[in-house]
Amino acid sequence: MCSAGHEAIWLRQILDEVVMKQENPMTIHSDCQSGIQLAKNLVFHARTKHIEIQYHFICERLLSREIHVVHCSTYEQLADIFTKPLVREKFDRFRSKLSVLKIC
Repeated sequence: MCSAGHEAIWLRQILDEVVMKQENPMTIHSDCQSGIQLAKNLVFHARTKHIEIQYHFICERLLSREIHVVHCSTYEQLADIFTKPLVREKFDRFRSKLSVLKIC
């Protein structure tokens, strides 16, 4: 989620430079519910020491309304088409969402 946040902020800055000001926060879809809850929870827990920097980055961006994090089911991760072998039905569904035509 931290990497996606960095990319979203970078894209927002590029869009601002080409006079396409973004008024709404950029939406990041994540399938990690615990990560989303941790980012939205302002209380820092001792068990999360190893992710302190990423935690604060995401929390600050959520509070400043630069990004918005939304849960996306593991079964709806469109990026899986590029990273995993999928069953035919799921592959076809994701391919159609990308508007890629099947050539026989």
